[in-house]
Amino acid sequence: MTAKELKRKLVSNGWIITRGGSHEMATHPDKPGVKIPIHRHTGDIPTGTLNKILKDTGLK
Repeated sequence: MTAKELKRKLVSNGWIITRGGSHEMATHPDKPGVKIPIHRHTGDIPTGTLNKILKDTGLK
């Protein structure tokens, strides 16, 4: 899954994407204090990183 696909999935589940330094940050209004960094690189997100992001956001 690419970062673009992941961001689309997060936004459709209520997450808000904001631009940061070298990463974009995903936050959710119902989960205060939780910030998920998403890289802006091209290509697929490594499997372990993707699984951790999905687990932290509650999508897996």
